[in-house]
Amino acid sequence: MKIDELDLEDLKSGVPPSNGELLAAMTQGRTDWLDRFQEHYLYNFIGRGHGSKVKVLIGGEGTGKTHLLRCVEQDARALGYAAAYLSLRELDYRLNNIPILYRAIVGQIDKEALVRGLCRCVANTLGYGEDEYDGSERLLPLLVEREGWAVNDARKQIRTAIGQAFRDLDIGPAFTTFCFLAAAARMVNGQEEPLRTALRWLSGEKLDLGDRKATNLFETLQKSNARAWLNSLIQVLNIAGMTGLVVLIDDLDEIIGPVAAGSRHLYSTNAIKDTYELFRQLIDDADLLNGFVLLMAGRKEMVEDLKHGFKSYEALWMRLQSGLTPGRYFNPYCDIVDLDLYAAVQSTDFPLQVAAALGRLLQEAGFRRRYQEVPDLNGHSQLRARVMETAMLMEREAE
Repeated sequence: MKIDELDLEDLKSGVPPSNGELLAAMTQGRTDWLDRFQEHYLYNFIGRGHGSKVKVLIGGEGTGKTHLLRCVEQDARALGYAAAYLSLRELDYRLNNIPILYRAIVGQIDKEALVRGLCRCVANTLGYGEDEYDGSERLLPLLVEREGWAVNDARKQIRTAIGQAFRDLDIGPAFTTFCFLAAAARMVNGQEEPLRTALRWLSGEKLDLGDRKATNLFETLQKSNARAWLNSLIQVLNIAGMTGLVVLIDDLDEIIGPVAAGSRHLYSTNAIKDTYELFRQLIDDADLLNGFVLLMAGRKEMVEDLKHGFKSYEALWMRLQSGLTPGRYFNPYCDIVDLDLYAAVQSTDFPLQVAAALGRLLQEAGFRRRYQEVPDLNGHSQLRARVMETAMLMEREAE
């Protein structure tokens, strides 16, 4: 496994590494929650088209919330989901209504993979498998050079196939038009500008009048239609060959107050209520948003703070309680996943196990352990402190 200095710097800061292979290899205790979430929800319940799910991870600082979210993101991508990770601490705007959430999600989605998937869907109707056409370029030359079609006849044949692939979709006329436009721009014309315009529309941008007339994409994203847009987006992802959509929202505690002293607080009392109403709507849309997973994570204050936390918005708290809530013992299927209870089912030396596994991985990647003074880490959780210390004591071996 290749581990570079940037990975080491992440670990020294107590941040999960962006290196997916390292993230997976250093993860301990998967069987207690991650494997069950993957099998029960990602693979079976959601993966087989049985609706949507909203869950919340609650725990103190340094209890592995972000690490677990990143693991779920990695598992989801491996199972063919589109995934979007959003940290409220990193956003400079409020995530307090569905149009804003929609734009944030599309900003994280691999739109090139989406376009390729739509093109492959069309190519399948013409009998071309992914090994023959991967959707990354025009299909027109293939029909002309391999099949011997005349250029105009080949264009007509592809457009007919696009019509057959997308004509009967139940995603609304605007998203059907998007699918037509994106596939035709890539497969027939190879024109990037119309495709870029279509993707700007998909991202929730309002097109100018000229672009709207050129594309027939007149519908605009608004509060009144945003839930339908999110549903249509998920269905378009399905058409493109993706299993569904997994959205991960980290640092929920930014809603009730910034972590760093003196930081700007974006969420007013009304904005907090709007955000909780957004979450309430997503829970209630379990049947509409088929193939959708929302997993959120924040500090325990999200439950314990009666004035600003979940309990301050009764409509949301009632719905969170209608699912499985934490009891005395850890239940991996709870809708509110208490990471303190999760930690209790791990061995007492769990932080040392994680550190030992990380140390082995770093040594195998060409780092060696050396003695040096490390800063006082008592302000961090035991788990985070052991990870940071392990990384701080490592250096790259001389070539």
